[in-house]
Amino acid sequence: MKIKEVVCSTIKIKNSFEESIGNFDILTEKMDDNFTPYRIEQSVMVWINEEGVLGEIECIFPEQVNDEITLIPSKIVREQNGFPIISINEEISCNEVLVFAGDDYFVLYFTNTKEYDMKIISQNLVFYLFNSELIAIKAMVLGIEL
Repeated sequence: MKIKEVVCSTIKIKNSFEESIGNFDILTEKMDDNFTPYRIEQSVMVWINEEGVLGEIECIFPEQVNDEITLIPSKIVREQNGFPIISINEEISCNEVLVFAGDDYFVLYFTNTKEYDMKIISQNLVFYLFNSELIAIKAMVLGIEL
């Protein structure tokens, strides 16, 4: 998924995972019936509106890894607070999504790329990008209600 811009606004986000049923979910306050679903991988759906705003990412029984994959910062990493806007003019898919579940967070990996050159921090989410391509999202599970 290509990120076309970062908006400097705050969006409420609820992250949850239920390992017993194999469900990992990122839900934003923007999600409504006007969002378009995209199956980006066999077990992963993403809802995005016509402006590229993320509504939800839902993973049902995704492939899980036992060890967190270390992401490596480039020599120069741009860090920004805000929320990424996804380019809906580019293909919204990936070959495989891997998930690591920690005690109070989970990480979704969208590519085999480990190096990142941009980090977008949005409350309880951290988006990792390389050349404007979303490579991973770290989601902290903090019990936030929308």
